[in-house]
Amino acid sequence: MVSVGIAGLGQMGGAALRILLDHLPDAQFLAMDRSPEALRRAEALDPGRVRGQIVDVTTGTVDLDGLDLVLNMSGPFYAGSGSLAQAALRAGTTYIDIGDDLEATETVLAMDADAKRAGVALVSGAGWSPGVSNWCAARLLDEFPDSDGVQVVWATHERDPGGLAPLRHMLHMAVTPCPVWRDGQWVQSPGFVPETAATFTFPDPLGVIQAYDTAHPEPRTLARFFPRLRNASCKGSLRPDWANAAFSTLGRIGFGHDDVVVNIAGQDVEPAEFLWKMMWARHEASARPKNGKPLTALLIQVLNGPRVHGAVALIDDAPMSRGTGLGAAVAALSALRECPPPGAWGPEIFPWQFALTEFERIGRSLGGFGPGIQSLAAESAPLSAPAGV
Repeated sequence: MVSVGIAGLGQMGGAALRILLDHLPDAQFLAMDRSPEALRRAEALDPGRVRGQIVDVTTGTVDLDGLDLVLNMSGPFYAGSGSLAQAALRAGTTYIDIGDDLEATETVLAMDADAKRAGVALVSGAGWSPGVSNWCAARLLDEFPDSDGVQVVWATHERDPGGLAPLRHMLHMAVTPCPVWRDGQWVQSPGFVPETAATFTFPDPLGVIQAYDTAHPEPRTLARFFPRLRNASCKGSLRPDWANAAFSTLGRIGFGHDDVVVNIAGQDVEPAEFLWKMMWARHEASARPKNGKPLTALLIQVLNGPRVHGAVALIDDAPMSRGTGLGAAVAALSALRECPPPGAWGPEIFPWQFALTEFERIGRSLGGFGPGIQSLAAESAPLSAPAGV
């Protein structure tokens, strides 16, 4: 019998658990979270197959003995994903996370030699972006073997302020320099700021947008896995457009620094947590309707020099949590179908043929992702060459 652990039962972890319960009918699940309420929700999905355990993966030692695979869904990942990966090494358990901060990816990749000695596979960044974005890039690089560059662009419009961990990630991104793989070497971009903007055309309903350099790990793992790449970068955009400037500014004035606390009436308060609670209070008090339409989108281009050879796009009419949870679930299904070789990897290690087929199939069964992965005419894909490529 297969036994799967999921650490972090927020929106994304909960989405992954629901999908895996449907597609692994004989599996048992260990749900791990520091929130009793989150564990109660997880156990209620299938009391006979889901067992909850109070765990804080950032501070405590976790026992993964007996698990075939563990999914780490507990962000923000820059705050520490290494402890659960180390626990997986000790237990001989396949490890997968959805880390979208470069620091987390580097932490896992640094365990490559230890993972090979232990005979364990560690995979970082198997969600939406990174994750599905990497599989799309791998597909395009197979289809266009003369390509030597990859450009990833993500966009999201959320219906509400969401969870604290995604907010911390967005604010952290605003103050983190962004490594870009340019002409076969790493250069530092200032990151998610106006001077890194470039313009891209997505399929409807998104259309033409501006996106900014993002400290996501796709360039790091793609350049590592595909030695022929000379260029790789990732850009992102929040919708509506004013949110880009707002988050960039909020991050730089202090809300993006996790090493700062403010004493208010004798209580130490983290700026990001204060901002999160304020945003939710404003959202709930607003007289505006709460049924705005969420949207999540990816655009992946492969290039030869500045010329786009091929491009694909994927759009979902749901918050990013659905695509991320589905990406993680597909990664787990892929690993249980055929375990990756021992070592530390990005999501490219999973065969894109299986991963993308399952992603589209399950995504449609969930009622999302419209026409699926759309191939775009190369000449109409970009409006301007992205900075860094």
